[in-house]
Amino acid sequence: MTTIPFKAVAVDMDGTFLTEKKTFDHELFGKILKKLQANNIPFISATGNQLIRSHEYFEEFTTGIDYVSENGAILEVDGKVFKRTAIDYDIAQKLLKFIQTEYPEAIIMVSAQHHCYILKSMDQADKDDIRIYYRKVTEIDQFTDIDPSDAILKVCLTDDDELAAVIQNRFNEKYGDYIRGTSSGNMTIDLVHKGINKAKGVADMLKHYGIAQKDLIAFGDGENDIGMLEACGYSYAMKNANEKTKAVAKYEAPSNDDNGVLKVLAKYLEIEC
Repeated sequence: MTTIPFKAVAVDMDGTFLTEKKTFDHELFGKILKKLQANNIPFISATGNQLIRSHEYFEEFTTGIDYVSENGAILEVDGKVFKRTAIDYDIAQKLLKFIQTEYPEAIIMVSAQHHCYILKSMDQADKDDIRIYYRKVTEIDQFTDIDPSDAILKVCLTDDDELAAVIQNRFNEKYGDYIRGTSSGNMTIDLVHKGINKAKGVADMLKHYGIAQKDLIAFGDGENDIGMLEACGYSYAMKNANEKTKAVAKYEAPSNDDNGVLKVLAKYLEIEC
């Protein structure tokens, strides 16, 4: 067998590892995961999704998968959270009030460690959409009803992607350099603690394992994957990725609907598709 040129794998989920129907080839992935484990190569799911949502995708695979979730705000290895970076509760409340006042048209969702919080006043169609992607959705009368003990990891908005940087800059000018905004694509904005992003989360995971960035193979399709792709040794943008992401990646993988991640990994690992 040819020597495997990487020592860790990191994959974005939506638009990258998952097809548009939120599926993947379980049989092929099982073969790949088995070979990765045999060679002590960690497989990292790196996503903006909730940790509990990430678990669901891989529920039939009980070992061998680590998680960088909420765009790096929470990291899990061997079923145990080893790092969590929450937004201070009072800062989060100021942020939510700021958004509601300045951008009342924005649809707001708060992702915490144990629940996803939305307002009861939200349109039912929007509630239904959120429940497709989030679990343990809790409806509240106002955001001040969020349980202070439930660590707030991310404030998510549905609005113009370009608004991410605007909110970040305006809020930080007023309250201190604390929040980072990023576009997750499809008119979705993620607001997290400054310094937290997918690339940082993956870097922390690699440090945990004692693996260098140059020994990572990573796959992505969106702008929130760019940092992760820039830092790794083997960077793949999906065929369906946006142009900014393709511009920083060294290689291109087949599309997500063609199980592109698995096909690339299978070739490296000499596994028949």
